[in-house]
Order: sequence, then C-alpha cells, then structure tokens
Amino acid sequence: MPPRTKSNLTPSQPHLSPLSRFSLAEDATARIRRAIVSGELAVGAALPETGLAEQLAVSRVPIREALMAMEQEGLVEFDQRGRSRVRAFSEEDFEELFSMRCTLEVMAARLFAKRMTKADVETLEAMIDGQQATQNLTALSLLDVAFHERIIQAARHRPLAVCWKTIRSQIEYWLARAHRAQADRHLSSVDLTVPGHRRLLADLCRGSEAKAESAMRLEMATWREWLPA
Repeated sequence: MPPRTKSNLTPSQPHLSPLSRFSLAEDATARIRRAIVSGELAVGAALPETGLAEQLAVSRVPIREALMAMEQEGLVEFDQRGRSRVRAFSEEDFEELFSMRCTLEVMAARLFAKRMTKADVETLEAMIDGQQATQNLTALSLLDVAFHERIIQAARHRPLAVCWKTIRSQIEYWLARAHRAQADRHLSSVDLTVPGHRRLLADLCRGSEAKAESAMRLEMATWREWLPA
C-alpha cells in the first residue's frame, strides 16, 4: 500500500471545550459591570434577573452569579427580598474608597520605585499612548484604571494586589463618572489624564521612594478634586 500523502489526510478537528456556566457568569459580569460603569445602568436601577437573562440570552443562573459577584465588588446591592439594583454611593462611601485607594497606591508607588523593570516602564508608556488614542470616555476610564493596576502589579506585593482587587470596580465607576462630568463642562478628559500620567511615570522612574510617594499623593489629590461628581 502506498504511503498516504498530505492531500489524503483528513484535517483534524479542533478540540473545543464546551462553555461552562462559570464562563457565562464571567461574561455576564463583565457586560453588566460595563453598563454600570458607563452610566447606561443608572444609580438605583433595578437589575431583574429575568430581564437581564433575556437580554444576554442566557439562563438566570449565570445572571444571579454575576450579580452576586458585583455585590462583592461594591457595584450592586440586594434588598431584604433579594431584589438587586445598582448601588447608590454616599459621600461617606467615596471618602472610604478614596482613603483606601490612596493608602494602596502610595505603597505601590514606593515599591515600584525600588522594583521597577525596563519592561514595566515600557508597558506603562504603551498604556499611556493607548489612552491618548482613545475617543471613548468609558474606554478611557478603563484604561486609566488599568494603568494604575499595572503599577500595583509592578510593586510585586501579593497582599497589596489582593486588596486592590476589592476596590477596582468602584474606582472604574468613579473615574467614569468624573470623565462624564468633565465632558459636561466641555473639558477633555484625555488632555487632563494623559499629561498627568506621563508626569507620574517620570517621577516614579527616578528611583526615589520619597519622590514616588509625593508624585502618587499628588495624583490622588487631583482625583479627589474631581469627585464626588
């Protein structure tokens, strides 16, 4: 029997694992979170499981899991009857978030000054370029938070990173709110955000922990001036 040639072979079929309900829940979480951050779902808006399930073409199970995940993130709240809605933040809530963010990011800045690598700096520079190029306010907010999260990661301090994740979504929410408020005042969020991030990165790269801390405190003070909107 002659050897089989390449043309005789049947192309192998790719092995695709079926989607799990956990991946559906993650996707639902990401979509609902984005709607909250962008303001498409307003503060206090009801989040009925059945309605959301119909819109996202999934069962109620991943929707329920998504809402519970966002309750943990601080974006969703449940009443005594188990009905969920977009959380309404008070001024006290913001002050608590601000103090937590300031503590974590100042610590990260000091550690970054000691532990940064060339790859860390290049990644952050590319992220700033991405912010400069965006035309969408919600996208800018997400890129803004991603930039700060990269500094957290470059600090290489696992407990710090864990604490950051507990407030990340709330920071996205407040930044997006700030950017929309700036747009209402005919201010360019890109023109305000990008130069600030370039200055911050330059100061972090000086290698001085004291300078890094001072620069991050200034960044946090600027954010504080914007909010609550």
